[in-house]
Amino acid sequence: MTIQQTKSRSRSLSRAQTWTPKSHQEYTLGWICALPKEQTAAKAMLDQIHPDLPKPANDDNTYSLGSIGEHNIVIACLPKDTVGTNEAAIVAAQMLNTFPSIKIGLMVGIGGGVPPNIRLGDVVVGVQVIQWDFGKAAVDGRFERTSAIQRPPRALRTAVSRLETEHDLHGVKIPRYLKEIKKRLPNLAPKFGWSEALTDPLFGSSDGTIDRYQSQGVEATNTSAIGWLNLMPNYTWIDYLKVFQTLSLSNWTNPVNTNNKYLTTIPRNPGDVKVHYGLIASGNQVIKDAKLRDNINQSLGGKVLCVEMEAAGLMSFPYIVIRAGACAKELLEYVQPSEVDKERPIRDMLSQVHDDIGAVRAILNKKENIEILNWLTPIDYGPQQGDIFRSRQSGTGQWLFESIEYKSWLTSKQVLFCPGIPGAGKTVLTSIVIDDLITRFPSTSSSIGIAYIYCSFKRNHEQKLDDLLASLLKQLSQNKPSLPQTIKELYQRHLGNRTRPSREDVIEALRSVIDSYSRVFIIIDALDELPESNGRAAFISELFYLHDNYNTNILATSRFIPQLAEKFQSYTTFEIHAHDEDVRKYLNNQISQSEKKLLQNHREYIITEITKAVRGMFLLAKLHFESIRYKTTLKRIKTALETLPIGETAYASAYETTLGRIKTNDSDPEKIANQALWWIVCAKRPLTTSELQHALAVEIGEPSLDEENLPEIQDIISLCAGLVTVDEESDIVRLVHYTAQEYLERTWEKWFPNAHVDITERCITYLSYDIFKTRILKEEEEEEEEEDQEEEKEDSSMTSPDLGSRVLYDYALQNWVYHATTSSIEITPLVLDFLKSEAGVSAYSQTLSTLQGYIDYGQWPPKRVTGVHLATYFGLPKSVEELLKTNNTDLEAQDDNGRTPLALAAWWGHNEVIDLLLDKGANLETKDDDDQTPLLQSVIQGSDEVVKLLLGRGADMECKDGFGRTPLLWAAWRGYEKITRLLLEEGADVEAQDNDGRTPLSWAVWWGNEKAINLLLQRGAYLEIKDYDGQTPLLWAAMKGHDRTIKLLLECGADLNAKDESGRTSLSWALWWEDEKMIELLIDKGADMEVRDKFNQTPLLWAAMKGHSGIAKLLLDKGADLEAKDNDNRTPSALARHWGHEDVVKLLMVST
Repeated sequence: MTIQQTKSRSRSLSRAQTWTPKSHQEYTLGWICALPKEQTAAKAMLDQIHPDLPKPANDDNTYSLGSIGEHNIVIACLPKDTVGTNEAAIVAAQMLNTFPSIKIGLMVGIGGGVPPNIRLGDVVVGVQVIQWDFGKAAVDGRFERTSAIQRPPRALRTAVSRLETEHDLHGVKIPRYLKEIKKRLPNLAPKFGWSEALTDPLFGSSDGTIDRYQSQGVEATNTSAIGWLNLMPNYTWIDYLKVFQTLSLSNWTNPVNTNNKYLTTIPRNPGDVKVHYGLIASGNQVIKDAKLRDNINQSLGGKVLCVEMEAAGLMSFPYIVIRAGACAKELLEYVQPSEVDKERPIRDMLSQVHDDIGAVRAILNKKENIEILNWLTPIDYGPQQGDIFRSRQSGTGQWLFESIEYKSWLTSKQVLFCPGIPGAGKTVLTSIVIDDLITRFPSTSSSIGIAYIYCSFKRNHEQKLDDLLASLLKQLSQNKPSLPQTIKELYQRHLGNRTRPSREDVIEALRSVIDSYSRVFIIIDALDELPESNGRAAFISELFYLHDNYNTNILATSRFIPQLAEKFQSYTTFEIHAHDEDVRKYLNNQISQSEKKLLQNHREYIITEITKAVRGMFLLAKLHFESIRYKTTLKRIKTALETLPIGETAYASAYETTLGRIKTNDSDPEKIANQALWWIVCAKRPLTTSELQHALAVEIGEPSLDEENLPEIQDIISLCAGLVTVDEESDIVRLVHYTAQEYLERTWEKWFPNAHVDITERCITYLSYDIFKTRILKEEEEEEEEEDQEEEKEDSSMTSPDLGSRVLYDYALQNWVYHATTSSIEITPLVLDFLKSEAGVSAYSQTLSTLQGYIDYGQWPPKRVTGVHLATYFGLPKSVEELLKTNNTDLEAQDDNGRTPLALAAWWGHNEVIDLLLDKGANLETKDDDDQTPLLQSVIQGSDEVVKLLLGRGADMECKDGFGRTPLLWAAWRGYEKITRLLLEEGADVEAQDNDGRTPLSWAVWWGNEKAINLLLQRGAYLEIKDYDGQTPLLWAAMKGHDRTIKLLLECGADLNAKDESGRTSLSWALWWEDEKMIELLIDKGADMEVRDKFNQTPLLWAAMKGHSGIAKLLLDKGADLEAKDNDNRTPSALARHWGHEDVVKLLMVST
């Protein structure tokens, strides 16, 4: 049968005709819809309707059977009020099980179009589909997409090629199909047919102002027209309303308003439809935000035509996505049944690869589990546990295992509090306990959970309450055979929005996971090193809750802190101190390893004397042994042992003795030890072994690093006489103990008075190495050449010098300013030369941008940064002062963002630098690329002291930026009460209007900044001022749903019935938000319930159309007119019936 014969036959068939039921095996094409209206459209496209067939008990789908031409088709719809890729996958899987011969599929329905090419009513055929929200959260917070692009089967792709050719030659047949349906199924015409009332709102992403209003998305009327009005452009609703006021197909020859940043497009005649072929982005999130839509499109190369929520769920289903029912019908004309027969049944293909998929899924699941766990927290205490346990003296700590307290804790549900003096060996003992538990209860014993935390003053930034809870959750989850479902759900809930779980979410998940174990052990070391400000009390309370409500054992160590001892007073306390036996084992091992005859010959004497002096402080044994390790005579050993410090001051005395010995010796090894110690003590963050080696190898003022000058790390550790150790797994160099850190933090200026100056100059020297300057400048030249050849080159981060040559570069780059400002000097000749070096400054500023950002707005990296820019940005007044003394310093030099040094100083709030620049004649009114002056930038930042300073220096307070916004307007926008008051006191224009006609009061109302509103009203701000959209402050408040602001404005006498350009009042906007309390308030205050907007709709008509029964009842109770009619002469009852809102219809009937 030819295609034409098929069409003729289909037109002659009656839908009432009875057909002999076919078998399940005869259906080869599956058609899936997301919405009931899409299913209606699909059934309307069928040439023949077939009788229903029985289905298995475990199949929840409801099927519609029929045919188009020679294709037997199964139609299924997702359950009502469910959307997304997962639901689509479930429907498809059940369909394949019931109809095993299905070989290809169609996903047909409504989608969100992506401008500028897609119009309301256009059709998109998805020759490619990708799941845009399937991926992983990277360590730096970025979302990495891991979904692959899916293509339809060959039979559909060849049909699409034919379809596209026919459309080019003869046009689309969709309108003809619609006319046929209108005749055959007249009941569908009002909802699914073309209407002259329909409009095409064409606009792009809103600007920063509009985009903040991410609300409802477009829900235009009649969006479900079969094959014609089936593609809904996805724009922000506020823009939609603006265009809806002026744009209709009757005046379509007028271009869209480009002043409001809408898209200028080529006009089309009413009824024209275009079919697009390309990429569809599918995901589990409703896209009602134009900016998010555009971000998705941009991340996929700008090729997305449509966004929707189901197609990606059919990844294993050979299908094509068409966002139009009638187009699907037309496509099937070109899909030959013989081609479909060649395709394998989908169920067979899925069965064949099931085993392979299972193996791959296991690998992927493991990888995904790791990603989820690292998303919870990247912190891993495993390496620290390994480092500490390896550092123990083998055989020590046995006394703990033999104690009654530990045995009882191990075998029953208990809390064991283990306080001890500093250096008693609490942390090492903690590692021994953890190892014992892991040995007793290996990971194969999934019924026992083990989690531990090593608190540290050095890690306070990553040991806040939320971090600690997440770490416990991570450890207990990763030990399960499979990742708990509650964790997966938590991850999925936050992944799409890139949000973090709340504390309550984490606690709930933690309790759920703990409840899945028969027993849990939680060990917390050095609880005293966790500051109270980090939530220590709340953390302890949660630990006690877990113990009281679940089968959870807690063991915690701490120094003797009264507040902590009080919290644990009702539980078992077991004091930790160094046992003589353990000390002797340690000393004996150290003497054996030293291989020094003098020490070995007097082994017992040395061990006995040090053990007596230690008095339970294991750390002292290490320090005391270091004090005699290199003694050359017995007399010197005896003298040292006889004067060993004891008691509370023992540590301070031991550290002072050790540092004094290093300090007084001016030999090269001791210089290295001294420099190493001040780097370790004074560095902004912990250093790796290689970073420390490079830091010590730097020769100040040299143009390159001599790698022959790199000291061996073991030599460094040895020269530091027991004060320094290396965490092997993390490769971090640190002080041996908390007590050493405490001592040196108190006394570092005594021992290392010039440390920060030295570190500053070493950092500057490193940054100034020729290799960095030349390589980065070369990359800059290459980039400029590429930009000349290709104007729209995809942006990529700067490639820094290879890691082998830049070990210390990142540290120096980010922290030299910290050391410069911490030192009393700040500026040295070397620093000054660096800031004067054009090549050095350029290289530095560009690399800095890849790590932390120079400024948080505008183009980066700026290529015209000067040394004064940098010194100003970092707030280095002495450096700025020295630079200003040179004759060639340009005070008005602008970077690529047009910002002068004064602009940067104003933005970052560096008052002293501002004074210096102004004293030298800096221009107060220079504008950057956003037309912002230093005053405007200081206002935006909320720096009231800077604003006061600049106003005092004569800054123009009526200056306007590119949006026409004055300082007062920005202050009101941001809600800065102090700045708003200051500007008003200085006489700022309270009625200044920006480019959209909005005043400071308008913007204060927009953001609900009540204090600013009150200040402006006190200064006489006009309540009824209208912007260029006709919005008064009260209308803005209603539009934003700010209840308190509305009440405030009404109390001040605002016009309740003022209308905007669309004819909407504040009551109209309250209806939009479905805010019944606000609606009632406005009506009680006198709002006109019969007000009509430009579409001649009253509030009750609007409520009836939208199906808001609660609002409709409220309006009826207040006396709204039941007989009001719209432009189509429809009453509220008729309108509600038209849109299928039966609950509203019943309500209106009762009220009649």
